[in-house]
Amino acid sequence: MALLRVDFYSEYLKRNVVLTAVIPVDKMDGDKRAKKRRGPYRTVYLLHGLFGQDVDWIDKTHVVETAEARDVALIMPSGEDGLYLNKPEINEWHGKFISEELITITRQLFPLSAKREDTALAGISIGAYTALINGMLRPDRFGSIIMLSGAFMRDRILDAVDSHSPRKRKYYERFFGDLDTVIGTEKDYVALAERFESEPELPKPNFYVACGLHDNLCENNREVVKLLRDTGFDVTYWEPGIGGHEWPFWNAWIDCALDWFAPGEMRPTTAGGDYTALTSLRAPGKPIPMTGEDPSNL
Repeated sequence: MALLRVDFYSEYLKRNVVLTAVIPVDKMDGDKRAKKRRGPYRTVYLLHGLFGQDVDWIDKTHVVETAEARDVALIMPSGEDGLYLNKPEINEWHGKFISEELITITRQLFPLSAKREDTALAGISIGAYTALINGMLRPDRFGSIIMLSGAFMRDRILDAVDSHSPRKRKYYERFFGDLDTVIGTEKDYVALAERFESEPELPKPNFYVACGLHDNLCENNREVVKLLRDTGFDVTYWEPGIGGHEWPFWNAWIDCALDWFAPGEMRPTTAGGDYTALTSLRAPGKPIPMTGEDPSNL
């Protein structure tokens, strides 16, 4: 795999930005370069979590080996804690940077497929929230959306607005901008999901969602899965009985997510302990039974 760090000027952000790219152009077969396709490659745009950076995926997971096994290119931008959301009130367009400019630049630089079915947007924690937002804003570009341990913040924003606490409001406005511009707008995934019902001509992305039962955001993820299914989306949801809000879980499940997006040879997980059990895939599309729930309802 070719590992590259790219620095370029963003028109939307009005500054230089960095990204890490993993492109399988030099895949080896023994001591020779593999005689497999050289592109255009299926591509996953990977978003990190809060206070993270583009190299988190390289430092904390074995996603490079996973992508190489499947001939998938990875593009990892640095979010700068802008949460990849548009903030017109301060003229910052992180969402458009992700869903428009980043796609265009990387396709100019690398042999990436331009087909929506070959393009996925993925994220962990708050990155999963913004993958959901930007993926539904541009369903013409993203055919798949992968969300691991999503921090879907709609209820917390509502609570911050209703609390009338200047301190709490200021904290969330750091990430979301004016909170009065969130609910019912493009930052609100409920409103975006319902838009697909009123505009049935829109192409619908497929979803892959995983959240560990021990994650305190588990119920939040269940609610989002139900919302998406109720509004007609195809959702593959996994809820393993172990796993918290942590990199060992994401390390194991990004492997499973890439196998769903681009089926190929499975590689043993490098995650230690009980997490080795997490990479045993069940039948595609069949959710893991959840405590106290009938899987057919989820």
